[in-house]
Amino acid sequence: MDTTRLADATDSDQIALLQITNWKRSHPEIARLLDPEDVQSQWAHAITDQGTRGRVLICERDGVLVGVAAVEFDQEIGHLSLIEVAPDLRRTLIGSRLLNAAADLAHRSGCVRLSCWLNEDQHDGRLFLESTGWGISGASRTLGTATDDPDRTIVVHQIELITSLETE
Repeated sequence: MDTTRLADATDSDQIALLQITNWKRSHPEIARLLDPEDVQSQWAHAITDQGTRGRVLICERDGVLVGVAAVEFDQEIGHLSLIEVAPDLRRTLIGSRLLNAAADLAHRSGCVRLSCWLNEDQHDGRLFLESTGWGISGASRTLGTATDDPDRTIVVHQIELITSLETE
């Protein structure tokens, strides 16, 4: 059985493991730069610092963490900053459960819109969001990440997707 709940500090190690596992597939160059202890520490901080700024949600299947979502609130706009599902459990409604819970939290916090930045090559993520009513806003951005090689920077191009949280 799947359950979705707010994360607590004891979840940070499993969240970090899931994120790094997924990023090895989706962002391999960046994943190589991640220190698992740093990622776990950052998640522990994000979870314990939850408040009016945002929330971290997890989905468990039979007590095992299989998905995570992070949503931040900025007045009327919520930002879905992360959604990750265990690779072998995609297309089993875990992402939808997390997305619905994040949208509900954002709406209850006064947000009327939710946005998410995706790398241009994240076709599965884009299809998932579009299948749930999200659309491309037209905004884009380019981000750079330093590497161990001082002469090399990883550059990603992102698009913004948005959805309305207003009820009719």
